[in-house]
Amino acid sequence: MNNIIEPFLHYLNQLLVIMQREDMTEDLLTQRLCPDMFPLHQQVSTAAALSLRCCCPLFNKEVINFKRPTVSVSNLLEELDDTIKYLTNLHNDPWESMPASITFVAGFANHTLEPDKYFQFYAWPNFLFHCSMAYAILRTAGLPLSKGDFDGFHRYPAGFSFPS
Repeated sequence: MNNIIEPFLHYLNQLLVIMQREDMTEDLLTQRLCPDMFPLHQQVSTAAALSLRCCCPLFNKEVINFKRPTVSVSNLLEELDDTIKYLTNLHNDPWESMPASITFVAGFANHTLEPDKYFQFYAWPNFLFHCSMAYAILRTAGLPLSKGDFDGFHRYPAGFSFPS
């Protein structure tokens, strides 16, 4: 597997596991950290889309998106699953066919960066931002998630909490 894709797949799979929890309800999808921030469903969808917006240009492929027209937990699960499957099937070496630059829109700003800078300074940090916001929304909503749920590495005993 290509080392560009692996981190995206790891965190998309972590997000998929979180979204598959029994305590994930439809009403959580509209929760936000602040009134001017994306709700949970958009944070999850944007993380999936950013993984594609990063990897597709690096592999010299047309950017694809699996966003569903209606918001539901099942549609978000399908979007994540389709994104994971698509990224898993990217096989060619991106460094062989990579464009000289990548032009993209960030908010209302247009940018053009070299592929390595695009990955390091825009795509990867923004992907992690939206994954983190989804996690933070769910923690704020009271779901008992740990850092291990986010990163897949940390483990804590049941009932553990850090001292105040």
